[in-house]
Order: sequence, then structure tokens, then C-alpha cells
Amino acid sequence: MLLFSRYTYWAGAMVALAVALAVAGRAGALDPVQGLFLRVSAPVEGGFGAAFGPVARFFDDVADLGRLRSENRRLLGENETLRNENAALRGDVRRLGELEEALGIVAADPSAERLPAGVLSRIRGPLTRELRIDKGSGDGVREGNPVLSVRGTLIGTVTRALPGASFVRLVADSRSSVAAQVLGAPADGVVRGDGASLAFDLAEGDVNAGDAIVTSGLGGAYPPDIPIGEVVEVLGDVQDPFPTVRLETAVRIAATRTVLVMISFVPERFGLGD
Repeated sequence: MLLFSRYTYWAGAMVALAVALAVAGRAGALDPVQGLFLRVSAPVEGGFGAAFGPVARFFDDVADLGRLRSENRRLLGENETLRNENAALRGDVRRLGELEEALGIVAADPSAERLPAGVLSRIRGPLTRELRIDKGSGDGVREGNPVLSVRGTLIGTVTRALPGASFVRLVADSRSSVAAQVLGAPADGVVRGDGASLAFDLAEGDVNAGDAIVTSGLGGAYPPDIPIGEVVEVLGDVQDPFPTVRLETAVRIAATRTVLVMISFVPERFGLGD
């Protein structure tokens, strides 16, 4: 009972003190005491702020860094998507331009039927150069059909025609040889490939740098007057009857996506162009 009485007395005293302080606070009697407390506690509060401020800023910086990394990953993903879409659009534009040029070539000479075909793959070895195209025997392609660029330059001949695809041996292939002549001059020979470049083996006549070389039609493997390339170098002295003649073609095979197959031309026999 004595303990309960003391506890009751203490609780009552605390309640009375709380009431007194509340009344005093409302009356403004505690303002001087409150101001003194704030002045005394201000340095302590400032010390805590100075001590824990860098820690708080560190965690804020960590949070900001995480947000920046997340935003950076998002922007990188969007940038990659835009670059891929841009590359695809450039490819479509190039393909459309080649098709327009091909249609222009076809329309200019309707008597020679040329079938536009897309390049599926490029096959390259030390001495070989070939293409695989998306048109085959089901589209009228036959072995021996000449294959041109969209601007009409000879690039090769069909060596194998499958129902839905064909293989084209390029003129730069080491197995390729084309009966050719100097445009507008009495000089002829054979254009051969070495796997990388073209050479003109002159059989008769004179040839000079800048001369245009076209098919001669001899042997019946190709129609005459199809452009092949331009003479860029003639090696050998004036007395050399068989100079080394280097050709350069304007066709960039690595960038070619569309070709024209001359399906209206059937070779008389597989010889020089085979």
C-alpha cells in the first residue's frame, strides 16, 4: 500500500507539473527559458549537422548515381535502336536507288530482257569471287546468262542455276576470262581475273591508259559492247608486243545489292566466258 501511495503521489505530481508548464507556456512565461535552451543546444545541433551532413550527402549522391546510371542505360539503348533503324533505312534507300537504276536500264533496251536480282551472299576465296543471288531457274535464269550491274557494267556470269537461287562467277575470279576489245579501236584480247583485280591480255592492237574495255562478242559467251572497265596502267616498253594492262571497274561489289541477269541472252557455247 505504501508503494502504491508513493507511485500515485509521483504520478499526480507529474501531471500537475505538466499542467503548470502548459499554462505557463500559454502565458509566455517560459519564453526566456526556451530561448536560453535553444541558444545552448544550437552548437550541439550544429555539431551533429556538421558530423552527419557528409554522410547524408554521400547517400544522396549514391542515390543520384544510381538514377544517372539507369538513365544512361536507357539512353544507350535508345541510341542503339536509332542507329540500327538509321542503318536499315540507308540500306533500303540504297536498294531502292539500285532498283530504280535497274528499271531504267531495262526500260532503255526492252529487247534485251534483264531480270533484277538481289544479292544474297558474297563468296570470296584467295583466287575466287562469286555471288549468290535470289533468282534461279524458276525465274528463267539459266547457266551462262551474263550478269550486269544496275548501270550496265559486266560483273560476271551465271555458273549454276537452282530453282530459287543462282551462283554468279565474277569477272575478277581467277577462272574467268572474257573476250574483249578497246572501245572504238581495232584492239582486242581477253580480260582475266586473278581473284582481286582485272588484266587485259592484248592479242592485237594498241592500248593506252584511259581506254574503255568492252566485250567483243567473240566466242559467243557474251553479247558485244558490254562495258567491263577502264585501262588504268600499261606496263612494258614501247616494243613489248604483249604489255601488262591493268583494268579498273566502276562496280563496287562489296556494296552491290542488286544485279541484272540477262535472261534473254543464251550463250552459243560455254567457252571464254564459262
